[in-house]
Amino acid sequence: MIARALLAGALLALAPSSSARADDGCPTAIDVADWPVVRSPRLPGFTLRLPRTFTRDAAAGGAQWTAAARARLTIAQRVRSTPSPAIPSADGRSAYARCEARVGAATATIVSWADGGAPGAFALDARIHWPDGEELHLRADAADREHLVQLLTAVRTIRRAGA
Repeated sequence: MIARALLAGALLALAPSSSARADDGCPTAIDVADWPVVRSPRLPGFTLRLPRTFTRDAAAGGAQWTAAARARLTIAQRVRSTPSPAIPSADGRSAYARCEARVGAATATIVSWADGGAPGAFALDARIHWPDGEELHLRADAADREHLVQLLTAVRTIRRAGA
């Protein structure tokens, strides 16, 4: 009974809200106008918007931001000559969503799912590709639906200087 309730909650959490854009299936229900633009010295030329509750984790090996124990976002830049890692598949996950979205001049493939390792936990994986071959890979996890939606929205705010 509890497992069924958790499954139903996870499916609802991953379903697009009524205020989400219908053209690509990716949730964009949050107004980011008051989110600050953030940068990482490890990713020069890239910016994104994150809620003020997120802080940059300078000790992390890459560009990483956290919101206490509620959410974490890590970005890695792929060298053009290296192959891109595979995007996670459904692999029996009970709640799994995949969408394609325009992110500035780039195209993003965003996958999110309920993380079976902990009840109520969510994860996402995104690949953002620019026409010239540059690519960013994002991994994130969230303890609740609110932070998952914030992370999904943050992915859509990434921009590259000159693109």
